[in-house]
Amino acid sequence: MASGPELPLELLPVILEHLPKVHYLTRTALVNHAFHQATIPLLYARASIYSWHREAKGRVIQLFMTLSSCPNLARYVRRLEIMLEIRDFPRTSLPDNVAEFIPRGLRNCTNLHSCTWTRDGSLTSDILVALATPSLSSNGLQDTPSPSIPTHTLRELEINGHHSKLYDPKLLLQFKWLSKISIIMPTLEVVQVLEEWVKVVQQTLRSLNVICKMSPMITDDMLIRMAPYLKNLEVLHLTGCPKVTHKGLRVVLEESERGVRNLALESVSPRLELAQLLPTSPSQPLTLQNLRSLTISIPPLHSAPAQISSSLVSSSTSPTSPAPFPPSTYPHAPASTTTHPTLQTYTTTLLQILTYHAPNLEMFQIYSPHMFFEPCQATSELFLGLARKHGERLKRISVHRMLIGLDVIREVCKMCQTMEEFFVVVEPGGLDELANYVHHTKSLRTIHVNYPLEAHSEDGSIPVLRLNEALQFIRRCNNPSITQFGCNARVNRKIVVNPKGEMEAEIYLGPYESFDIPEQFLVVRT
Repeated sequence: MASGPELPLELLPVILEHLPKVHYLTRTALVNHAFHQATIPLLYARASIYSWHREAKGRVIQLFMTLSSCPNLARYVRRLEIMLEIRDFPRTSLPDNVAEFIPRGLRNCTNLHSCTWTRDGSLTSDILVALATPSLSSNGLQDTPSPSIPTHTLRELEINGHHSKLYDPKLLLQFKWLSKISIIMPTLEVVQVLEEWVKVVQQTLRSLNVICKMSPMITDDMLIRMAPYLKNLEVLHLTGCPKVTHKGLRVVLEESERGVRNLALESVSPRLELAQLLPTSPSQPLTLQNLRSLTISIPPLHSAPAQISSSLVSSSTSPTSPAPFPPSTYPHAPASTTTHPTLQTYTTTLLQILTYHAPNLEMFQIYSPHMFFEPCQATSELFLGLARKHGERLKRISVHRMLIGLDVIREVCKMCQTMEEFFVVVEPGGLDELANYVHHTKSLRTIHVNYPLEAHSEDGSIPVLRLNEALQFIRRCNNPSITQFGCNARVNRKIVVNPKGEMEAEIYLGPYESFDIPEQFLVVRT
């Protein structure tokens, strides 16, 4: 085995990029000159500061002092798909000498590809101008910024939309080459600029994400006006937009020439009728033909569902069960006599759409923001039907605030052999059975188990999966492909020699070390 000087230097970056934590890289940078040269670009490739980090505010100031004074380091903040994330920032006024570091540091990031700046009250006009007009540098030294000749490297921008007395929304129009726009809690002025902004970036925009807190500002009319400029859209996420119905969404889906591949509809209008998103005739565009990922929240319901009977699984999996929508038809949802649908009506329509109009589905995420669901016929039929149709393609199934029967989970695991991620709610007493079913899903890498909090809060206690229970569960799974359990535990394996003198893998749990927060634990779902 090659070691030390015998290791080809070009392999060092390939090896080092698998180190998940920053402090690992700070240590490798001290090994020798070769390791230092290979580590520094990776060390500065991504700067991530979150509100739960120790002394987060101080870290932000130190970061920009470094980026401001060391342009040779700041230029690495782009390489290898870099993301600059500032999610926690001092909201109080900063001394003038410190405030100057921020724009200067940003301008020095001449290769910046993605920026997330979501801390409410921290984004200013100076910061936006610096992001839009970085310094032009070919050797790592700071040059004079030229607004008329931007470097065009920034492609993804995620910001807080609360601009009042902080920044001029019109400055957003300077970002003309973005492929991804994400706005959190936008004000009316920012929403108005967004309509103009999509016209500016229509050639490059692929992803649009708007997160509101039940705001009436995002409407069907607005989506209809924007739709002609969203022809290249592939990702659409709308959260907390109660004025958005199928009327606006359908126009956006029809206008997308590429076809929306990732769709998330969370806490939108309860009047949204899923079947109305479909074409009404063969001459109209196939709105969901290219859909790969669907995230959806269940709207307020007319009545609570009945609990599932023990015979449901065998009857619902019968091959002679009638097909609801023939593939050749283009149905509309029947007119509802109530404001809210029943769970059975909602899940039946959803399953029909996913069965006949979304042939390429790979990821499915569903949750209930309004109430907790016990196992029932409606949800069981949904997951069984989903697994029968898409089992050979599904890579992620994520369920929150919805208890699924273990017999249904067993069938899902049998049919979804390519599933890589599974987020599920089970009763504490069902862990052993779940482990037996997960054992057969050989592609599974990540599994997260939630206990139903609502079902166990009568005595005031909060159910928590203890470390020894988690470890016992993973060992019982006996599935070598699992590398992550829960949202904060990494499954590790080490080779040991047993009393018989044989080598075997011993399982233990360690902390979750990735920069990325699993999508399932963001925004509404938490």
